Amino acid sequence: MAIVEMQRLTLLALKSDRKKLLSALQAMGCVEVTEAPDEVQEYAAQAAPAHHAQHLTDIRWALQKLAKYDTDPKPIFGTFPEIDHERAQDVLARSQDVLGLIRRLEAIERRRGELLADEVRVRAAKDALEPWRGLEVSMRDLTSLKTTDQFLGALPARNLPSVLDALHGQPVTITQVGQDRDRALVHVAAHKSDVEAVRQALSAHDFTRETPADIEDRTPAQAIAAHEARLAQVEAERGALDEETATLAQAIRDMKVLHDLFELEQKQAVAMQRSAETDQAFLLRGWVPKRAGAAVRQQLLNLSPSAMVALQEPQEDENPSVQLQNGPFVGSFEPVVEGFSLPDYRSVDPTALMAPFYATLFGMMLSDAGYGLLMAIAIPIYIKVKKIKMDYSRMLRLLMYGGLATIIWGIAFNTVFGFNPVPQITSWFPFDPVNRPLEVMVLCMGVGVLHLFAGLGMAAYMNIKRGDPLAVLGDQVGWALLLVGLGLMLLPDTQRIGQILALVGAGLILLLTKRGERNPIKRIFGGLGALYGISSWVSDILSYMRLFGMGLATGVIGMVFNQLIGMVWAGGIFAKAVAVVLFVFSHLFNLGINALGAYVHASRLQYIEFFGKFFEDGGKPFRPLDMKTRYVSIQSAKAQ
Repeated sequence: MAIVEMQRLTLLALKSDRKKLLSALQAMGCVEVTEAPDEVQEYAAQAAPAHHAQHLTDIRWALQKLAKYDTDPKPIFGTFPEIDHERAQDVLARSQDVLGLIRRLEAIERRRGELLADEVRVRAAKDALEPWRGLEVSMRDLTSLKTTDQFLGALPARNLPSVLDALHGQPVTITQVGQDRDRALVHVAAHKSDVEAVRQALSAHDFTRETPADIEDRTPAQAIAAHEARLAQVEAERGALDEETATLAQAIRDMKVLHDLFELEQKQAVAMQRSAETDQAFLLRGWVPKRAGAAVRQQLLNLSPSAMVALQEPQEDENPSVQLQNGPFVGSFEPVVEGFSLPDYRSVDPTALMAPFYATLFGMMLSDAGYGLLMAIAIPIYIKVKKIKMDYSRMLRLLMYGGLATIIWGIAFNTVFGFNPVPQITSWFPFDPVNRPLEVMVLCMGVGVLHLFAGLGMAAYMNIKRGDPLAVLGDQVGWALLLVGLGLMLLPDTQRIGQILALVGAGLILLLTKRGERNPIKRIFGGLGALYGISSWVSDILSYMRLFGMGLATGVIGMVFNQLIGMVWAGGIFAKAVAVVLFVFSHLFNLGINALGAYVHASRLQYIEFFGKFFEDGGKPFRPLDMKTRYVSIQSAKAQ
């Protein structure tokens, strides 16, 4: 259980050395820069934190647009491509060329937008003319005759026969040139002497006059052909833009490197803004792990011999940032604590106590030895093949340890890929959640009681460390005696001792819960109110019944899958091949959903039941000035 001890770092140096000192701090990656003290706020540095903000936004946009051309493996669990210092500096020297490629990509995207708008407009015009394709004259032709009026329009197709009958024998011709859904598109030619009568007859049959666009001096078919030619040009230009974009995509790696170089400079700019400065000097403060303080101080002095570097222990009113430090096994469970809240700097790290319980609870809920074996073998191989660093593989290693615990509990529950291979050794082992559920329920609640009592023990340790023995007696020992006594009272042979322990525990709670209260009446009533908390203890213990439910679900689902697959296996050779495939995928599915459930519910039991007994949160995560980036891992000059 370790919260890293921090020291206050104060750096006073020449302003001319600031860049190289910040670069050194960033390369070391173990100093969190904090705001300058209030008394020097009037000297706050004027560095602009948004120095590269627009460039970073532009590069991320470009990389998103070029994503389909990106052949680099996607970073996973911190496995970034490594870029040496010389390559990074070469890209930085060519930064304007790389940014120029992005500006060209922006121009290409603008042109794509223009082409899209043009395509939409041309397609709309073409689609509007398609129903008029049968018209073989232009609008100019329609107005070229002196004795005849010609016009175009539409009327309901069902009315066309009625119009033709109404105008039969008159000096007019009505020709249908197309169909638009339920409308007939017609060309009307009428002698000028009778045009008004024709219009009245047409109007009576819901005729509307229309003038298609783009056919002033050409037929609709000619206009449609012109639109199709324009669409072909748009497609050809779009293809040329695609080819140019593919050429620009060759600079994807340079864009990533430049982005991360700018991001590193941006981090320095933010740190610089938190410092204070005069014309000649600057002041920077931060937190550094105590174990690294002396080395950091020496390196800063080597770079700037005239600097003043001071290391101090945190003051009582200061709240340093929190960094957890544990070994490989315990450290794998740190994400569970971090997912809840970091402990207060002056509290304790619960990870070491929590880790074995978390693995146990996970294993009891997944409870299939075959699934556990699969996780215990596959995850280390995956970490090895992907070369995932220790800091980035914590969650995977947590699942691996959960898999090891699952093997043990899978054997205890006699479940291996949904089968029950272990013979009955004793009257109670292996456990049988299906046929003898009561034994498993008692086991689950027993594990829950141990878990909760471990939380009480942690709270007692914290109170002893603070020199408060009355808190230990009233808040931890009293409850432990009361709960143990109530448990013993349920057994015929231990009822007497149980009564004694319960009474002693209740007495301690009554007298010491409100130990700071001088009024004895208020103290007793406060203790009575605290005793009501026994209901929450019962609720907490019953919460561990989820271990039984989740374990039972895993085993029963696997058993049902096996029964269904067994029916398929009974067929021929082809059916057996299908059964093998079904076995693999069905059990992988069962493993996936129940491993997720085990992770979630094991975390819940830590957060609500276990942490609720002692945990003091409020820690701020330690965020040092470092070399962490988004796309690649840039090696510092010192690392070369």
